[in-house]
Amino acid sequence: MNVIIQKLNGLWHLIVGSSRIRTPFLATQDRALVVTYARRVYPGAKIFQRD
Repeated sequence: MNVIIQKLNGLWHLIVGSSRIRTPFLATQDRALVVTYARRVYPGAKIFQRD
């Protein structure tokens, strides 16, 4: 499974397949928090960042 992390409208989003999931993290917060969150929610997934 691939998870893509993207900043959009001031928040971090996770894109899983064709779904965009809003995270509780602001775009000004560190990306490492979002990666940790994504690994906890989707264990074993490959995580990518899209700008």
